[in-house]
Amino acid sequence: MKLLLLIIIVYLVYRAGKSWVMRNLQAPGQNGSRSPRIDDVMVQDPVCGIYFPQREGVELRHGGQTFVFCSTVCRDRFLEKQNGQKSA
Repeated sequence: MKLLLLIIIVYLVYRAGKSWVMRNLQAPGQNGSRSPRIDDVMVQDPVCGIYFPQREGVELRHGGQTFVFCSTVCRDRFLEKQNGQKSA
């Protein structure tokens, strides 16, 4: 009976230790409290195709959609293209 009790105690200590080790050795992003904060999202400019951080872009609402451009130059090219399609 004492041997069975000792085996159960050893098993429970093993499981608790394993759980603690796995929780503390997880890579960042695996655990909710250790996930890295996403600073910004990379988006692609619809005109020139380059990727840039969304917060640095120029937003335009057009036709019920929101577009984000890398610069005012790309935004203006987009608007020129849209206005040219409407008049044609």
